[in-house]
Amino acid sequence: MREYRQNYTQYYTSGTAARKLAQPEYIRPERTQETELPDYARVRKADKRKGLQVAMNPAFAVFLALSVIATLAVCTLLLSMQAKVTSQSNMITRLQAEVEVLRDDNNAYEARINSSVDLEYIRDFAINQLGMIYPTEGQVVYYNLTESDYVRQYQDIPEAR
Repeated sequence: MREYRQNYTQYYTSGTAARKLAQPEYIRPERTQETELPDYARVRKADKRKGLQVAMNPAFAVFLALSVIATLAVCTLLLSMQAKVTSQSNMITRLQAEVEVLRDDNNAYEARINSSVDLEYIRDFAINQLGMIYPTEGQVVYYNLTESDYVRQYQDIPEAR
């Protein structure tokens, strides 16, 4: 490799006031001695007699094969888990749609039941057919509830006065 020194600030004068650019000098590169590399930094080269065979340690080849097999197993496992998640997500969506349909049906049945009960007809039937009458003022007894959900009856209800 040839190395030239380019120095644009050196000028010389030869009898006139005009400056001329000095020619760059050829510098022979110094030869450096190649230092011996340690064993771990050397690249092992395949023997020319062996052809295309690669100089590889058998233990490294086994490790490389096992790592490839492990990688393929992990990828297969990942894909199967992703397929399960997708199928379960589709099942959840389908079941949610089914629940929504059942909820709509239940609401429709409840509305039909509520509309089929005619309270005016029941009152008229109770008064005219069964002979029931509204209670008088003395027949109604009110109890104070200590518990909000239910009343426990420990003795008979007292008679109206």
